[in-house]
Amino acid sequence: MYLLYAPREKFNNLPPKTPLITEEVLFTSNVAYCPKFFWKKYHILQGCRDVTPNWMVRMRQRRELKNILLIATGGIGDSMWCMPFANALRKKYPQSAILAVCSERVMPVWQGVPYCNMCVKDEFWNMQALVRGADEVYDFAGVATGKEKQLDPIETVFKTGELPLPKDKKDCRPQLVVTIDEGKRIEAMLKREGISTRTDKIVSIALESSTSNRNWVFEYVKETTKKLIADGYKVIWLGESTDYETRMLDDETNAIGATNLVHRTNLRETMAVLALTDVFVGPASGLMVIATSLEIPTVGLFGAFNPKSRDKFYTKFIPLWHKIECAPCYEHWTECRKGHPAPCMKVIQPIEVYEAIKKLLSLYPRSILGKLPIE
Repeated sequence: MYLLYAPREKFNNLPPKTPLITEEVLFTSNVAYCPKFFWKKYHILQGCRDVTPNWMVRMRQRRELKNILLIATGGIGDSMWCMPFANALRKKYPQSAILAVCSERVMPVWQGVPYCNMCVKDEFWNMQALVRGADEVYDFAGVATGKEKQLDPIETVFKTGELPLPKDKKDCRPQLVVTIDEGKRIEAMLKREGISTRTDKIVSIALESSTSNRNWVFEYVKETTKKLIADGYKVIWLGESTDYETRMLDDETNAIGATNLVHRTNLRETMAVLALTDVFVGPASGLMVIATSLEIPTVGLFGAFNPKSRDKFYTKFIPLWHKIECAPCYEHWTECRKGHPAPCMKVIQPIEVYEAIKKLLSLYPRSILGKLPIE
């Protein structure tokens, strides 16, 4: 329920019932009624203006929606930033059917969540039918890098979707589900690796993000790992990229004493590992969003992004970031122009990370009952 205007200086005078993008939105005298957020977004990207009057905005807030489509595409973190909004939609429209669309890689994080009826793969051939069949379609792609990129993405999603931000911080974090069976399988796997989830303190370290400009220095990871193992902790390395040659990592972990799970667990298994972890360490990435959603004490390593634009709703969280000349640059999908590792990540020293880990272990000790999968 939007009213759009196509400026004449850009589109000339449009004859009656003229579609610019879709037959669902037809312009007459350069003005069109637009029934869905999805089409409003893409018309505005083409240069149209939202001229919706206040009375229509008020009507939009009172409508009943039976079928809601949520396009949660992008990386793991990008998709998860839509989850609190989906949860809020479920509370506002408890009888509605909520369908989420995301990439096949990200679908596992939506598995079992109570506020989404179904999650389907993002494929061109089925999108047109899904958009046409829904009463409302929300698409938040690009919230992390758009005009509101200095806000927390959760705030941007709620602001864009015109829902009030929940008052409780917990409702502003993704709510995930890790099953008992998944936890028991990972508990058994870690036991085979020499890690007891009942007696050992476990620190999981993510070696990478989706782009290398957000990765911490690997030599720093090794130095921190050595210090933790010397203190009696068990350290697990996590990641999915084949950029790390498996044999090299095995040699490193064998020499240091860490457990290498890079490229050896799928996303659901990694979620279960994090659920059994005492402290997680990693760059601004999907795994960090998962860890904080599961309320795992977390050390977040930031460079390109100021942590104030990411950690507003986190708890048990210590961000490490240094404001150097070129940071924050808010580069999300590009390599650092100043080389690899990025200077903003190189300035985060191992001793800082080590001390932050020790602080979290002291402040938020996880009880056995709090983390073990129990029937």
